[in-house]
Amino acid sequence: NEYLKSLDPSSQMSVATGTIGRGVMLASVKSPLINIGSNVENSVVEGLVRRLSTGQFTKANADLGKDYIKMANRIYNETGVDISRMTDIGDVGIGGQRVLGKDTVSAIGPGNIRKAGRFVEDMVFKKMLGKPDSLTANYNFTDSALLNATKLAKNDAGLARKYASDAMLLNPKTAEGKLIRAQAVLDAQVSTYTQRTWMSATSERIRDFLNRSTGDARLGDWFMPFVKTPANVISTGADYAGLGAFKALKDFAVGVKNGTLKEPERIRAIATNLTRSGLGLTAAWGLSQLFDEADFVGAYDPKRSQIEQLKNSNYNAVKIGDKWVSMDWFGPLSIPLTAMMYSKKGDGYMDKMRQFVVGGIDGVSELPGLDVISAGYKNAKFAKSDTAAEIGTDVAKGSIDQIASRLIPGIVTDIGKAIDPNQRDTSGGIWNTTKSKIPFLRESLPTKTNVLGEDIKAESPISTILFGSRVKTANDSPIVAEVDRVTSALGKGSSFTDFKKTSSTQVAQFKEKVGAENFVQATKEYGQLLNTELEKMFKSPQYQKLTDEEKMTLINKQDDQAKEKIFRQYSFRYKKDKSKPLPNL
Repeated sequence: NEYLKSLDPSSQMSVATGTIGRGVMLASVKSPLINIGSNVENSVVEGLVRRLSTGQFTKANADLGKDYIKMANRIYNETGVDISRMTDIGDVGIGGQRVLGKDTVSAIGPGNIRKAGRFVEDMVFKKMLGKPDSLTANYNFTDSALLNATKLAKNDAGLARKYASDAMLLNPKTAEGKLIRAQAVLDAQVSTYTQRTWMSATSERIRDFLNRSTGDARLGDWFMPFVKTPANVISTGADYAGLGAFKALKDFAVGVKNGTLKEPERIRAIATNLTRSGLGLTAAWGLSQLFDEADFVGAYDPKRSQIEQLKNSNYNAVKIGDKWVSMDWFGPLSIPLTAMMYSKKGDGYMDKMRQFVVGGIDGVSELPGLDVISAGYKNAKFAKSDTAAEIGTDVAKGSIDQIASRLIPGIVTDIGKAIDPNQRDTSGGIWNTTKSKIPFLRESLPTKTNVLGEDIKAESPISTILFGSRVKTANDSPIVAEVDRVTSALGKGSSFTDFKKTSSTQVAQFKEKVGAENFVQATKEYGQLLNTELEKMFKSPQYQKLTDEEKMTLINKQDDQAKEKIFRQYSFRYKKDKSKPLPNL
């Protein structure tokens, strides 16, 4: 396989983009950690699905399984080939590695860039990420093979050993061995989210189109660096959220129509999909009872972005103790749990069902390739006032951030954040995003503050290194809690003046008058003043007697008053543009 690749090496540019660039983004502690955590959760749940769907709960010949795992681990360590997910001897790697001009990137060949690519392949893809996947696949392959061999042999340990031993060959000799191996390979792939699904195929087609359209630049790899695993996490989660039941219904209908309903493969597919839906929905419902409605934040909503920033929350996260924890940590149960938490926000049975569907759709909308379209739609829906210049700036910042992520290893960025006690404000220039990723240099950027003038602190060094932004400490101050309660009750977001982001001509004039340095100071003073006034108001007995609508009016009034006080403090008076014609009366 290596020799064939050396005959037609990938271009150095495609190696830099498709291998080195993606590897640099994953070169951190948190990437393999979330991968391991998700694999373990998936293995536990899928192991239970295998037993419930087959009715076989015990397996014979555990010693054979241990010997197989030792052999498979040794082969992977020496060659990088995972035999537990191979369908035949020509299938080298996850899903097969195509050679001789086919659409694949290999770092084999001459040149320093390819040499660096081989180093990244070995350290990041083989050791950091590939090894945990291989161990997970080996365990699930063995569990599946022994379990199904025992069932097929009707608990005859000797016969089960014969079936399982044959299934562990790359090319089994018996019909039983081929049947058991096919299922074991699929189970190994599912446990590591590397199976082929319609969702992963859709995302891969979008990325392949971008790659083919841009040649060796491979812009598909730039804009969609990770496709198959995240797509399959969503696909598996959707099955656990109820889609599996519809798949089972479809398989049943096809089986009846074609007269194949009694075939073992058809029966297994129906039983597996039904079990996934039943188990997923039951487990998600049980987990959802551990959290209050206020302990959940759904998908990004621009109208709620300000209050969520004040809460220091994650999107698609639940609050555990004083931490916001991303749904990513719930592995295959992330989508059904998200849908269940959405349903808790509904009023009445029908609305709860609608919210459940909305939650599920929001989860699926994160599918690579569709996530950009989804984010664009939501921004367009809630931020229609964005100017072309603002949109262009956001696109430029996103592109710079993407490029910087390919050049600066993830662990370097994490170390920079870990040794810095504060979060940094990257506004004011697209290159500030790059500076924020470099240790010590990031500290030249101003400290990031929220709209109440409070410095936003970084997480602990250990949390930053291990979990990144997937775990954040909640801001549970009484002021933030009350603003969140009132806005949530009314279905609104907070509307405090964000001096750094508003497109108000009044604020623009103020900035021009006082200068950039004084503007930053005034912004902080406004937030602190607003914070003080809100605290006084929330403690007053008169405020407690008001309705939520009246409270919202007073909260907004405090914002206006704080802004006017700052303007007076800096001797600023807004001058309206008299060049504009007056409206017809």
